[in-house]
Amino acid sequence: MSTGLAELTARAYDLVEAGDLSAAQLLLGDALASVDTDPRNASEALADAASLHSRVLVGLGEPHSARAWATFAYEAESRLYGRGHERTIRAAATLAAVLHRTGSLADSAGLYGVVIEGLTALEGPDSPQVLAAHADLATVEYARGDCDTARARLAEAWDMTREAHGDANPAGIKMLARLGAMERDCGHFTEAHQHLAHARELCRAYLTPTTR
Repeated sequence: MSTGLAELTARAYDLVEAGDLSAAQLLLGDALASVDTDPRNASEALADAASLHSRVLVGLGEPHSARAWATFAYEAESRLYGRGHERTIRAAATLAAVLHRTGSLADSAGLYGVVIEGLTALEGPDSPQVLAAHADLATVEYARGDCDTARARLAEAWDMTREAHGDANPAGIKMLARLGAMERDCGHFTEAHQHLAHARELCRAYLTPTTR
């Protein structure tokens, strides 16, 4: 079973790489339809398949369908590899995103904290993945109504991205635009105007239409 599932998952990875998420979802959905869903019994192959399936479902805009698989993958990979392993942290990030999209904001925020801590230990505080996780956590904090905390976190993430990776970094430009939109929604119109204008300038200077 594990060997066959691993082969199917490898095919699904190829489909995802080719941009065919729907085909990947069908392949994984069929493969996982009758598996044991107790994470305590999961093999490495099953955990990998479940993790990919949850990411595919998120990519297809189906977070509610992804939630059970994302939870299963995180619990299974935590048992198999430990909380600090890269695979477990990636599963935690997927589950945090799913929880955000399904309205479990407190749980999402707590899990993003776990992701940030784990990635910082693995990659350092200036890594793109750590800074992206801070930006995602800021979005959750904003959704919970904590504008000041969210704005401060996102502003710091943008500053660190710019310092570590330069003004041309697409992720940094998108963070700046997100910061401006957040400030506008929080009633900080002067800062919002400045940051949105700066983001437009950087976008025109450095981003092609395919990266905007």
